[in-house]
Amino acid sequence: MARLTLSYESIYKKVSEFLGLGSSPAGTNLTLVKDIVARGYRQFLYPIDQRDGSSHEWNFLKQYWTLNTISGQWKYALPIDFSELMDDFHFDSTTAFPPLMKRSAEQIKELQAAVVWSSFPEYYAITPSRYDLEIGTVYEVWMYPTPGQAYALAAFYRIDPLKPSATTDLMIGGIRATEAILETCLSVAEKQEDDVAGLHTQEAADLIQRLIVADTISDTDKIGNLYRRKYGYGVWPYGRPWLTRTDISNVYEGD
Repeated sequence: MARLTLSYESIYKKVSEFLGLGSSPAGTNLTLVKDIVARGYRQFLYPIDQRDGSSHEWNFLKQYWTLNTISGQWKYALPIDFSELMDDFHFDSTTAFPPLMKRSAEQIKELQAAVVWSSFPEYYAITPSRYDLEIGTVYEVWMYPTPGQAYALAAFYRIDPLKPSATTDLMIGGIRATEAILETCLSVAEKQEDDVAGLHTQEAADLIQRLIVADTISDTDKIGNLYRRKYGYGVWPYGRPWLTRTDISNVYEGD
């Protein structure tokens, strides 16, 4: 059953036709149109909301992820498409432990060096683990205390979509985003090759702004932080290091 969304091949062929290169580009022409699609795709993924000049974060770039800890292990690889964490890690509904609190990688390292402690994790840090020439920077999460058993942790993270390669690959965002992606690619083509911002540039801007409005309306999760927390260093009885909660105010702070 065919879908209304456009494949990677369909999009770069339309760019090729717009540039007068035919519907079956090859060689340097194929390289050119694929490069244009990549540029257009990147521009679409990270747009500016013209209503207030802020960067818009698409809801379809949010990914829910579950991490199952291993007893004695405090470092865990994050998904390859990880860009940034959108909320704190939390335990599943069967566990009464509070959400983990974010700290710096340096703080987690210091805590691990100070006292080796196995328990349910209370703090976490996101840090780069290595750089890969093919996929870029790879990230991992560090925890303290070291998990003393298997725990199910979950969080939302923002993805960096992988570059399409197969002709049948579909762009992210579904049917609603298809025309905006196509027009953004065509706008890159007309500005790069024709050195003019024409009809496709205007159409791309209009479609993206309309999609941003729809995406904003569908986003019901961003209600702001319900409280403010500040932390300092302290020591648990028996020498266990911790980060003390020095101030808790029941004050709403919008995101």
